[in-house]
Amino acid sequence: MGKKNLGTMKLIELIGFVLAAVGFCLPLTKGKVFGSNGGSGLNFIKNLFDSSKGNTFLEVMALLVFVFAVCGVLVIILKDVKIYGLACAVGGIACGVLFYLKSIGVFDSGVSKGFAKAASKVGGSLNQPYVGIYLLVIGFVVALVGAVLRKK
Repeated sequence: MGKKNLGTMKLIELIGFVLAAVGFCLPLTKGKVFGSNGGSGLNFIKNLFDSSKGNTFLEVMALLVFVFAVCGVLVIILKDVKIYGLACAVGGIACGVLFYLKSIGVFDSGVSKGFAKAASKVGGSLNQPYVGIYLLVIGFVVALVGAVLRKK
C-alpha cells in the first residue's frame, strides 16, 4: 500500500473546500441579516427542521452550500475525479448566489424589477460581514480554481 500523493492543484482544491466548510460553521454576520440573528450557516439548517419558521428555500440553499463543500472534500479524498470536484465547486457557488439573491428579494417581484432592486441593495445587504462569509467565498473560489487548473 503506497501513500496517495496529492498534486498541487488537488491540494489547493481540497484546501478550498475545507475553508468553505469551516467558513459555513463560523459566524457569517454580526447583525440581523438574511432573516436570522447572525450566527453561522448552521442556524439556517436548524430553521429548516423547525416548521414554524418561514422561508424554506433559503434553508435548503444553505444546506446545499454546506453539502457541496463537504462532498468536495470527500470527492477529492475518496474518488478523485476532476469533474466531480468541479461540479461541487460550481454547485456550491450557484447555491450561494441563489441564496444571496433570494435573501435580498430578487425573486419576490418579477425578475427584471428584482435585479434592479438587487443592484441598489448589494452594498447594504451584507453590512456587517464576519469571518465565516469571507472563508466561505474564498474557499469556493480557491476550490474552483484548483478544480479548473488540475490536470486530471
